[in-house]
Amino acid sequence: MAKGADFEWLMGIAGDEESRKWVSRIEKWHRLVFEEGKYVEGTDLFSLTLGSYRIWLRKCNAFSSMDIYTEIFRGDEHLLVPGFSGEDADLVIDLGANEGFYTLKMKENNPRCRVIAVEPNPLAFEVLEKNVRSNGLTDVILVNKAICDGEGTMPFEIVPHVSAIGSRDLSLEERPWLKPEMIKTIDVECMTLSQLFERYAVEKTDIMKLDVEGMELDILRGGEAALATIRRIVVEHHSDELRDGLKRFLGETGFDLVFEEEQQCGDLYFARQPS
Repeated sequence: MAKGADFEWLMGIAGDEESRKWVSRIEKWHRLVFEEGKYVEGTDLFSLTLGSYRIWLRKCNAFSSMDIYTEIFRGDEHLLVPGFSGEDADLVIDLGANEGFYTLKMKENNPRCRVIAVEPNPLAFEVLEKNVRSNGLTDVILVNKAICDGEGTMPFEIVPHVSAIGSRDLSLEERPWLKPEMIKTIDVECMTLSQLFERYAVEKTDIMKLDVEGMELDILRGGEAALATIRRIVVEHHSDELRDGLKRFLGETGFDLVFEEEQQCGDLYFARQPS
């Protein structure tokens, strides 16, 4: 699956002339980052029409947000396997919801499904909330917390220029382009997966998606009691060690690996073993 923004495609699905102007600006910002290593500054928000949605973006990270948007809406990231499209889902859990593109895709595929979207980064959460509310989506619960292996607060590292990156401990070794000065540490509230399920009365989950920058095993171990209610899990891994740990842990807790992307930071797709 191709990674990164496809600006020709984005221009084609832009809904009006103003939106096409924004796509052109973002393409220039994208080129500035990847060709010159320079980032556009500014935390102000703007919106444009792409496909059937009004999409909100933040100026300083719009270049990277369009990467994620393209990967999900054109590349079907997290949706490559039958049964993971959400078309027959009653409930989808989106952990690491970022600015909401996976949630928007689930609601596009199945407007009747309920989504619980969880995002700890307050900058990304603000955009997530605007993307959900301004498009009039219903049955979407937004949770501005981190899911981990305990309750309380914890230091959380974010990258304001790349809203999709955030974790308890970002690894500089895996991202040589990520300089220490680009990382900001904030305190976020956290809860376990089991507590999330209890708070929102979750009895059965059709799909749970995890893209949480290395915290996947902590989340799963902290919510092992909730796993029995989940039918399918799609999880992005960020290292060979994490990939192997996820396959081992979920295999031991009742899931079969049904598909694995053969690439760095690819998705693993799991389905609950027949009883």
